[in-house]
Amino acid sequence: MKNLKNTSRSGFTLIELLAVILIIGILMTFLVPRIIGAVDQAKVTACKANMNEIFKGMIEYHSKYKRLPKHSGVRFFGSLVRDEVFEAEESDVRRLTCPAVEISFLEGGQSEVPLEEWFTRDNFDLLDGYWSAYAGRDIDNHPLKKFPAGNSEVLIADDNDQGGMNHETTTVVLFGGGTVTTYELVLLKDEGVLDPEETVLLVGPDSPVEKLQKLSLD
Repeated sequence: MKNLKNTSRSGFTLIELLAVILIIGILMTFLVPRIIGAVDQAKVTACKANMNEIFKGMIEYHSKYKRLPKHSGVRFFGSLVRDEVFEAEESDVRRLTCPAVEISFLEGGQSEVPLEEWFTRDNFDLLDGYWSAYAGRDIDNHPLKKFPAGNSEVLIADDNDQGGMNHETTTVVLFGGGTVTTYELVLLKDEGVLDPEETVLLVGPDSPVEKLQKLSLD
């Protein structure tokens, strides 16, 4: 009898490869939006952590100087570095802008000023709304009578500037009593605050949310 050699097929046929590609494509269709959403939610969480640290800084600032920073907008919270409540270090400076917005996208990220020097006295006069992705209290037009100021007075929020939201559907806000909360586009539309077709929640004097009108983008 002839010896029959065991033959094994190596590799895949074209049909099998196409089937695998199709399956991967279907999985990616379902998984990629979830991954993107999870990443955005993680950045929202990091943004809330920033706000909590800023509020702690404001408490320390008020205790040290018996008042809140006297500047508006970015300089309002930038004073935490300028007046030496926060260290002039990269980690502290990163707390003063939204983690969902790339540093390189900001004015400071396109300048020759090192990150750790952005909010120091030497560069404080350069600051405007393009040096952070947060909007600060408009102290000039909306001074705070006391501090802590309660949760009816907003201190800082995502600025949602540069033609889009910092986060896909969420705006993180720090109030004067230390509460960090969010405004959600879907809920604002349900409440009639935003038009159903609107994709951005404006922050500052033109905001449809009255509390956010007390912030400055400068």
